[in-house]
Amino acid sequence: MEVAFQIVVILLLLGSGVLARRTGMLTRVGTSELAKVLMGIVYPALILYSIPRKSLSDLTANWPLPALTMVIALVGLWIGWITIKLVRKMPEQTTRGFLFHAMINNYLFLPLPIVLLLFGDDGVSLLIFSSVGFEIMLWTVGVFLLAPGTSLMQRARMSLAPPPAALFVALSIVVVRDLHWIEIPEAPFWQHVRGLAVFAVETLGKGTVPLSFLVAGSRMADLHPHFIRDGRIWLASSVRLVAVPVLVLALLAYLPISTLARGVLTVVAVMPSAVASIAFSERFGGDGDFIAGVLLLTHIGALITVPLFLALAL
Repeated sequence: MEVAFQIVVILLLLGSGVLARRTGMLTRVGTSELAKVLMGIVYPALILYSIPRKSLSDLTANWPLPALTMVIALVGLWIGWITIKLVRKMPEQTTRGFLFHAMINNYLFLPLPIVLLLFGDDGVSLLIFSSVGFEIMLWTVGVFLLAPGTSLMQRARMSLAPPPAALFVALSIVVVRDLHWIEIPEAPFWQHVRGLAVFAVETLGKGTVPLSFLVAGSRMADLHPHFIRDGRIWLASSVRLVAVPVLVLALLAYLPISTLARGVLTVVAVMPSAVASIAFSERFGGDGDFIAGVLLLTHIGALITVPLFLALAL
């Protein structure tokens, strides 16, 4: 029941973006510009704030988690590719959106409160670190999928975006700090400066979740009711909510990892599509209507599938 309630809250938050668009507070151009701010400033700030909160020993002790989330993403990509081969040919942009939804799910924003509820702060720490694997997939394969009509070199440059750069900087900060390569002066002035810097980055980063919902909800407001009759949207939603979780949970059952790590990865594996898919579509291109339709349908379907999978697997 608690999990279903969390998903209902997510749908209500998406509704705030729909309301903003319907009342004219956000336009289509404004939504696209807001997505650029989200991906270029706010989301990188969240990464810079979250990762350095972990110690180097914590990161090295749990290194399999990012590797396993990359495996989860690759399993989804493989199932999506097989599915596309078995159905009628789709337009190129729709195919790319299909594969993106199959590969990247809501790996942080939705599972975070669920993991906190089920496993406490220790689970949340593992969840944040495990998201590194998805971030790598998102900014390499994900960018390649949602950037049609560009050369290999252009797509490679797109991968050098602020979020992956922030991830590299954040990990570097952890290494430099914990190996004592650079000592921060103990003088009150420098400690005050450090505190202000952390506060500034934290404040910016906390805007990631609400801005993501505004962008996604605003884009959903463009959907015509006939989207529900699009079989491709139902197929992509079935892959994301059923096929990928079934195979991933079967793999997790046999991996030699801790009970806590298995629990966290189980929650991640059964999540619906990523809210960030809309921002990515606005930023890098893609079939926006298809992506928004799958996002909405998977979050509605997750009211049934997520509690069911968690009851069976945990």
